[in-house]
Amino acid sequence: MFNYSIVIRTLGNTGGKYLQMLRAIEHQTVKPYEIVVVIPEGYTLDHSVGNERVIYSKKGMVTQRDVGIKEAKGDYLLVLDDDLDFPSDFAEHLYSHLQTKQLDCVLAFGGGATATGVTSIPQRLSFKQKIKETAKRLRLAFTGQAFYSQKQSKWFDTIAPTGGHRTYVNCEEGLCQTGAFACFFIKADKAKEVHFEEERWLEQGRLSSYAAYDDAVFYYKLFLHGGKIAYTHSTDFTHLDAAAGRPAKDYLTAKRIRLYTISRNRTIFWHRHIWSNRRNLHNLAGGIYGMVNYALYNLLINLYPKYWPAIGAMWQGYRDAFTYIRHS
Repeated sequence: MFNYSIVIRTLGNTGGKYLQMLRAIEHQTVKPYEIVVVIPEGYTLDHSVGNERVIYSKKGMVTQRDVGIKEAKGDYLLVLDDDLDFPSDFAEHLYSHLQTKQLDCVLAFGGGATATGVTSIPQRLSFKQKIKETAKRLRLAFTGQAFYSQKQSKWFDTIAPTGGHRTYVNCEEGLCQTGAFACFFIKADKAKEVHFEEERWLEQGRLSSYAAYDDAVFYYKLFLHGGKIAYTHSTDFTHLDAAAGRPAKDYLTAKRIRLYTISRNRTIFWHRHIWSNRRNLHNLAGGIYGMVNYALYNLLINLYPKYWPAIGAMWQGYRDAFTYIRHS
């Protein structure tokens, strides 16, 4: 058997969905060595299995994840958001895949991720759904956020955050540099090597503590440290989507925060982890492509006056990013 800790970050407000996840944990064929729950100071848990170790920290998506990883004592970590459901052999399958493929980190498909695990658009989708999927892929490619391609291309690697196109091919055959952050299984020593505490700038934006690109930063740092990351198709999870991590309930406020945070965090990420590591024409072109095209795309789709505050927030995000870069 293997020794693993379960690490959960939560605000304690997902109710029955958190309880459903706790039941999935209790039914695991291989029981965890410990359950570490990280919750902000002043918040309370609605549900408990009775034997978890509850740790209080400052509120923050990065801070809570960092604290949980540091405090966990198992040889492996199953790191979770607080609104997932999964089968009873989930941890066992993830560990088996990690050992068989000689990986450091395994990602399971969940929520809507399964449909993006292949390059071609699934045939089971309706014509309308295929149009929407094609439009989504074109949008992601134009803004430099992801490329649906089987090619191992330096150009794609430097335009897309962390070579994100590799998430959208069959990652059981090829390694990834990025992935979803809701659920992953990782060697504890490799997770601690990332030193995620150095990336709390992700949640220190002017408008919100919403930490866009926390997943991209974590996995790319793991990749830079020689970590081998891949998806597995042998098991998956269900994202119950309690919406606790959304930047705001109001659509216009959420849009404003999202545009600000993505423009800020993505720019800092590019400079901090791509450009600073290797200053070459590819990396410069990739950063410019992403910044310019993301701004152009949002200008085109937000022409109505009610969306102008979001555009203003996006420009503020870019300004704050370059201010941070100058002073860091």
